[in-house]
Formats: sequence, structure tokens, C-alpha cells
Amino acid sequence: MKREGIGIKKIDEMVQGGFPKGSVIGISGPPGVGKSIFALHFILEGARSGQKGVYVCLEEPRKNVDNTIKGFSFADEFYEFEKKGLIVIKCFNYSEYEKITLELLEKIYDDKKIERVVVDSFNCFFNSLERNSSEEININVRKLINSSFAYLRKDNLNVLLILEKHENVLINFDYNIPYLVDGMIKLDYLDLGIIERRIFIPKMRWTNQYKESKGYEITKNGIDVEE
Repeated sequence: MKREGIGIKKIDEMVQGGFPKGSVIGISGPPGVGKSIFALHFILEGARSGQKGVYVCLEEPRKNVDNTIKGFSFADEFYEFEKKGLIVIKCFNYSEYEKITLELLEKIYDDKKIERVVVDSFNCFFNSLERNSSEEININVRKLINSSFAYLRKDNLNVLLILEKHENVLINFDYNIPYLVDGMIKLDYLDLGIIERRIFIPKMRWTNQYKESKGYEITKNGIDVEE
């Protein structure tokens, strides 16, 4: 099994060296646990290997993405790869993304140079479609999810889907997204007077993944997993 490095050495070690090549991975957790930071590591590691990556952001405007990147020591390296075209950041609001979803995914599918994709966040987009919808629209949302996965699955494409978690409920899990992905990474925290963040990998196809959770910190270098 060929594997693609995540960019966080100790998490790579938890999944036998990286994500299985050509896989679609979901990463879930509540706000503030570092899901977007994890995604930046993933895109940056691809660029270091000469892989073109696309970061599709539905949660924040570009200036907020930049504010996040600039807070880390790898910011200059990240922007240098963006100048070279190895990293592409696309920010949309939900209504814009709704109109161009399949067109965008089709372009990604057809572009042979693109080898990494992040969608931040994947399930919240579908939740926004569902809120004031009829049963017919719900059926169409399910079809759209299945169509999206059809475009996201190709041999040399490695995909990370950020799945937002609010009030201990993962939005739109009734759409079976966790069953469609090849792997799941859960980031969470314990609030015991001090925030203790934990990473757990309950699912990773074709992998003998680490079976316990590990603590991690968010530092100037990004995500730093404890021994």
C-alpha cells in the first residue's frame, strides 16, 4: 500500500506512514481543536513532495485563512508554494459553492496535476442546503453527496474532508458520510480546568492504525503530538 505523508510525523506513525494513496479521509471535531491547521499541514506536505493541492474553504473568507497561516512558523514556506502554483486556495460562501459544486469537483478530477484536496467544511455545506428543505431536496442532497464522492475518488487524488461537530453531534451523519470515507480522524478536547486536546483514529482502511488516543498541542509549528 502506497502512502502519502500527512506532514505531522507522529500522526504519520499512527497510520503506518501516512494516508493510503488515493483515499478520502474525514476529520471531525468541535471548533478550536485544530482541524483546519491539520489540513494546512496536509496541503503543505504535498507541496513539499511536488504535489499540487487545492484548499476549498466554505467557512472563512480568505483574510481569515491568511490570519491563521501567518500565525505559524511555516507561513513563508506555505506562501512560497502558493506563488509557485503548488498550493491553490479557493474561498466560497455556501450559496456560491452550491451553484458550482460539481463543476469545481469536475475540474479537480480532470486536472491531472492536482493530487491533494481539502474541503473545509464538507458536511456544513450540505447541512445549509437541508435546513429549510423538502423531502425532495433532501433526496437531491444525498445524490449530490454521492456525486461529489464519485469525483473525489481517483487513483492519485488524496482528499481530506473536514466535518464540523457542534454540541457533540456530527451534522449530517445521517447522510452516511463516515461510512463513505476511507478513514476517520477525530480531534477533541477535555475541559478539566485546562484544555487537553486528544487525537483518535477509529477508522483507516488498509491500515493497522494506532488503537489509542494521543494528546497534542497547538504550537507555533502547528500540531505537535505528545509521546
